[in-house]
Amino acid sequence: MPEEEPRQKPMEEEEDDEELQPLPQQEQPPLLPKQDHHPEDQPPEEQAQTPPLPITLTAEEMRERRLRTLAARSIIQTPLAAATTAPSPEKASRKQTNVSGESRLVRETTHSDSESSTWPDLSSKNDMDVEMQTVVPIQDVEMAPAALSLPSEAATKRTVRPAIETPKASTVSPEREFSNKKFPASADGFGSSPKSVDEQNEQLLSRLLNCTWNEFGSGSIICAQTASFLEQHPSKRFDFDFIVSNVLMETALKIYNDELGESSACLVDDMEFSTPKKIKSDDTEVQEIMANAMASTSTVEEATTSSQSEATASSDASSCLAPSVLNIVTTTKHSVILYLMKCYENYQTECATKSSASQPALHLAFENIMRMTVLVLTDRIHQNLNWQLDQSALLELMYMEKVSESFLVDIVAHTHEDLEAFDTIFGQVLRGLFTGMQRNVCTAKINLLQIEWLAKLVVIRVGAVRPLADLVARQPNFIPPICTKISGREIVKCSFLGPFLSVSLFAEENVKFAETTKNKVEDAVASRLRWGLHEMRTHLHGIFHSLCVNASSRPKTLEYIGNILRRNDRRVQFASDEKLLARDGFVINLMSVLQHLSVKIKLDRIEPNYHYMKNCHVSIEQDTKIRYNEEEYKSFLGREFSESDKEVNFQTQCWFLTLQAHHLGYMPAIQRYRQKMRAIKELQKLIDELDRTKQHWVNSRYATRNNQFKERWEKQLRKLNRSKNCSEITLLDPALLQRCTEFYSTVCEFMLYQFEGRAIVGPFISKLPVQTLKATDAFSALPEWYIDDIAEFILFTMQHANVDIRQSIDHSIITWLLTCVCASHLIKNPYVTAKLVEVMFVFSLKPANSVNTMWNHELAQNALVSALMRFYVDVETTGQSTEFYDKFTIRYHISHLFKSMWENPIHRQAVICESRVGNQFVKFVNMLMNDTTFLLDECLENLKRIHQTQQMLSDKQSLTKMTTDQQQSRLTQLATDERQCRSYLTLARETVDLFHYLTSDIKEPFMRAELVDRLSSMLNFNLKQLAGPKCNDLKVKNPAKYGWEPRSLLAQIFDIYLHLDCDRFAEALAADERSFDVHICNEAASRIKRLALRSAVEVERFKALTQRAHEIYVTNQQTEDECADAPDEFKDPLMDTLMSDPVLLPSGTVMDRAIITRHLLNSCTDPFNRQPLTEDMLVANLELKHRIEAWRKEQRGKRNNR
Repeated sequence: MPEEEPRQKPMEEEEDDEELQPLPQQEQPPLLPKQDHHPEDQPPEEQAQTPPLPITLTAEEMRERRLRTLAARSIIQTPLAAATTAPSPEKASRKQTNVSGESRLVRETTHSDSESSTWPDLSSKNDMDVEMQTVVPIQDVEMAPAALSLPSEAATKRTVRPAIETPKASTVSPEREFSNKKFPASADGFGSSPKSVDEQNEQLLSRLLNCTWNEFGSGSIICAQTASFLEQHPSKRFDFDFIVSNVLMETALKIYNDELGESSACLVDDMEFSTPKKIKSDDTEVQEIMANAMASTSTVEEATTSSQSEATASSDASSCLAPSVLNIVTTTKHSVILYLMKCYENYQTECATKSSASQPALHLAFENIMRMTVLVLTDRIHQNLNWQLDQSALLELMYMEKVSESFLVDIVAHTHEDLEAFDTIFGQVLRGLFTGMQRNVCTAKINLLQIEWLAKLVVIRVGAVRPLADLVARQPNFIPPICTKISGREIVKCSFLGPFLSVSLFAEENVKFAETTKNKVEDAVASRLRWGLHEMRTHLHGIFHSLCVNASSRPKTLEYIGNILRRNDRRVQFASDEKLLARDGFVINLMSVLQHLSVKIKLDRIEPNYHYMKNCHVSIEQDTKIRYNEEEYKSFLGREFSESDKEVNFQTQCWFLTLQAHHLGYMPAIQRYRQKMRAIKELQKLIDELDRTKQHWVNSRYATRNNQFKERWEKQLRKLNRSKNCSEITLLDPALLQRCTEFYSTVCEFMLYQFEGRAIVGPFISKLPVQTLKATDAFSALPEWYIDDIAEFILFTMQHANVDIRQSIDHSIITWLLTCVCASHLIKNPYVTAKLVEVMFVFSLKPANSVNTMWNHELAQNALVSALMRFYVDVETTGQSTEFYDKFTIRYHISHLFKSMWENPIHRQAVICESRVGNQFVKFVNMLMNDTTFLLDECLENLKRIHQTQQMLSDKQSLTKMTTDQQQSRLTQLATDERQCRSYLTLARETVDLFHYLTSDIKEPFMRAELVDRLSSMLNFNLKQLAGPKCNDLKVKNPAKYGWEPRSLLAQIFDIYLHLDCDRFAEALAADERSFDVHICNEAASRIKRLALRSAVEVERFKALTQRAHEIYVTNQQTEDECADAPDEFKDPLMDTLMSDPVLLPSGTVMDRAIITRHLLNSCTDPFNRQPLTEDMLVANLELKHRIEAWRKEQRGKRNNR
C-alpha cells in the first residue's frame, strides 16, 4: 500500500459527491437551494414555489438502477485486486471514512474518463430510498480523525450541513437500516428464487444481514463499496466469507457516520440510558479507603493527568471518579450493536428453518457477526477518546433488556479464550455493574437490576468452565488489600461483591427506606417487601453458587467469605462499634446465601474437627469454650493438631462457614432488636408515668421540664418504632426462619455426636445413657455459642415470630435440647443450661397437644425430672454477682416445667419415685422452701409499703403538708414497690403452686428432720400474715394490677396444712415458738369457712390438727423449762438447743445432726471454718448421745417425783 495513499471519504459521501458533480450545460436541471441554507428560514412564498418531485419508478426498478449505477461509478480496489491507476488529486484530498484514520474496507481507485462518460444521467434526481419511497437530500458528514488530540467536548461535536427539506417529501430516518422489510419477486425475474445452493445462500445472507450488494439481494441497507467491487470481480460473488466480512464492516462504518449526524438522533431517542453520577461514600470512616483506592489506581491517575478536561472529577474527598454523561462514542456503539444483535436474531431464525445445506453459510455468518461484535466492543473500529469514563455500551443495552441471553452466551464462548478481548469487554461490564450497584444500595425500593445481570453472567458456562465467574474472581477488588484499621467495614465497602450483599431494609442501613416506612407495617406490605428480599437473595445465591461450582474460582470465593467473617468477629461482642464493622443486613444476606449452599450437605461428609485446623476459614480461638479454658484449649491443639492440616472438601468448609455466619449475622441482629424493644418499653413507661402523675406536676415548676422530656421521648419512641418495624421485615421473615431452623437441626445432630464422642454416621441414635456421658476433648473444646445460639434463636422465634416454629422443630432438636439439660454436668456455664431450660419453659406454654412431642420423648420420661431437680439446686451459686436474683428466674422456669409435667401421669410418677430415692429431692425441697420464704416476705413487705403510700395520697390533708419534692419522691418509691411486688408475686405464686401439688401426693420427704421444722415455720409465719391482726395492712387498691390474690394464697396454705396432716407435722408446728398461735389458726379457719373457700369437713380437719399442735406446744414449753439448765456440752453450739443426735465434724466440733444437715442443704461447708463438708463426713458421737439420753431420763424422773 503506498505511503501517501489518499484519505477516503465515507462511501455514502463519495457517491453523493459524484451525483452532485456538474452535468453539461444542456442537461443541468434547475439548481436546488444550497444545503447549508435552512428551508425553514425561507419566506413562505419561496417555499410554496418549490415544486414536488414526482416518483415515476417502482421500488424494484429504482433499486436495480441504483445498484447498477453505484457499481459502475464506484470501482474499488481491495488487497485481492491491486490498484492499476494512480489516485486523482481531487480524490486524494477527500476526508477519511472513519475516525481511526485507516479504513478496514477495500479502497476506491480513480476513475478514467471513459468510465466517467458511461455513467448514467441521474444528476437531475435527488437520492431516493426506494424502500420508503421518499427523497433523501444529500448531506455531508464531517468527522474528526482519531489522530487529532482533541478535548472530549471537541471530539464529540458533530458538524453537519442541514438537509434540504423538499416539499411533500420526508427525510428518511436511519432506522430504515434496521428494518426487515422483504421484497416480493418481480415478474421480470428480479428477486426470483435462485436455483443453485450458492444463490440460495446469497439470498439467505442478504436477508440475515439485511444488506444488499447485488440485484439478487433483499436487504434494506445498500452496500455500495461491496457492490462495486463485485462488479469488477464477478468471481468473488460467492466468496461469502469475504463478502460477509466486508458487508458488516461497511454497515458498521455507515452507522457510525450516521450517528455523528444530527439526523441520526432518532436511533437513540427511544433508549433510556442510565445516567452515571458521582458515587459518594455513606460513611465518613471509609474516606481513607476510597482515597487510597483512587491513589493506587494507575489508570485513573494517567487518565486524570493526560486528559483532565475529558473526565468529570469530584471535588469531594469522599467521592469516586465517575462519568456524568454517556459520550457520543458509547451511543453510536449502541446502534452498531443493535444492528449486530438483529443479525444474530435473524441467524437464529434461519437456523431453525433452514436445511443442512445452508448450515455452512449460517455458521460463516455467525462467526463474522461475533467477530464484528468483538471489534466494536473493544473499540478497534472506532477509537474511543473518552476511554477513561469506562462506559460499557453492552451494559447499557443489557439494562434496557435489548440483549438476549443467548447472544451473551455466544459472545462469551467466542471470546473466553482471547483473554485480552474478553477482559476488555466483560471487565468493563463488571465494573459498570459494581458502580451501578453502589448507587442502588440505599434506595426506597429494592433494586435488582445489577444483581440479576451479574447472576445471569456468572452462570454462563463454556464446557466445564464459567469464564465470567473466573473473571469476577480475577477482579482486583474481589479480595481487596486491607489498608486501614477498620478492616471489617473496609472489606464490605471495597470488595467487588460488597455492594451486592449490602442491600438491606434495616433503618440504620437504608435511611431512604426507613423514611417511607410507617409506624405500623401492614402484613401485606411486609409480605411484598419480604418477597423482594427473597428474590434478591435468590439471585445472590445464584452468583455464589456459580462462583463455588466453578473449580477455579471456588478457593478464592471461600477465602473471601472467610475474610468477611474473620474481620467481623467482633460483631458479637457487647458494646461493639457498629460503624467499624459490617452491618446486619450485609451479614444476614451472606448467611442466607450460605444457607442455600449448604442445604443439601450430608452431615457424614463433613470433617468434624475442621474448626480446630490451622487452615480453617473460621476462627474460634478467642471464643469461650464449653469446658476448656484458654490454656487447656491450647494444650489440646498442640497435642492433637500440631502436624500439618489435611485438605478438606467443599462441604466441610461451606457448612462451618454457614454456622459462623449465623453466629455473626443473625445473633447480633437479634440482640439489637431486643435492645430496641427494651428501649421502646422503657420510653413508653416513662411517658405513661408522666401522664399518670400529670396532676401533681402540671402546676409546679417542673411542668416545662416534664413537657420537654415528654416531647423528646415521644420523638425517640416514633424513631425506635420505625426502626423496629424495619428490623421485623427481615428478622421475622418466615422463609428465613425456616431455613435457620433446618440448618440448626443439622448443628444439633452434629452436637449429639460430639456428646457421645462418636464419628458421624447417618441419623443420630443414642447409644449411651445420658447420666453416664463423659466430656471428650473434642467436645470440651467446642465454642460455647454452638449451644447458646440455637437456644437464643428458638427463644426469639417463639416469642416474636408470627409463625409457629414448633412445626419445624424436628426430632434432632428435641433430642439435643433434652440431652443438654439432662447432661448439664458436661456444660461448665450454668447460664447456658438455664437458657435451655427457658427454651423448654417457652415451649411448654403452648397448647398441650404441641408439648406432647417433648414430653413423650424417652429422655423426658426417664431422666428429665432428676436433672431439673439437680439443676434447681445447683443454680444456687452461679459465680456471678447477680446470682441471688438470677436464680429466682431460673427456678421459676423449672417450677413451671414441673407443673406442666405433673399433669402427665408418667411424669408425675417419675417425680414421686424421685422423692423416694436419695437426698436429691430433699435438697430440692429445701431450696424450694428458701425461695418461698424469701419471696413471700418480700411480697408482703412491698404490699404494706404500697398500702401506706396509697393511704397517704388519698389523704389530701396530709398530702398538702408535704413539699413537691417529697411528693415526687413518694411517687417514685411507689412505682418501684409496685414493680418489685409484681415480679416477686409472680415468682412466689409459682413456687407456692409447686408446694401445693407436690404435698398432695408426697408426704414422707417433707417430714424429714432437716425439713419439717423449717417447713412448719414458713407456713405458720405466712398464715399469721394473712389472717393475723395486721392483715389489713396488705389491702391495696386494684390488687389485680400486681397479681395479688390473698384468698387464693390463703386457700393454698390451708391445703398444704391438710396435705401434711400427721403427728410428726403437728410436733413441728408446735416447735415453732415464733409464729404458731392456735388463735390465729382458728381465725384463719373461720375466714376460710366464711368465704366458702373450702368445705366444712376440711375446716374441721384443720382445726383438729392445730389443736393437737397446741397441746404439744404446751408440753414442750414445760420440757424446755426443765432443760434450760442442761450442760453446755449437751447443747448445739450453733442453735443453743439440747442435742438429740450429736455428730462429730472433721474440725472436731460437735453439733446436732438435724441442724448440721439443714445447714448442708444450703451450703456444703463447715459453718465454723468454711471448709468443704458433706453429710457422709459426719461421725455419730454415740457416747455423748447416751449421756444426753441418761441426763434427760434423770430430769424426767425428778419431775415425776415432785
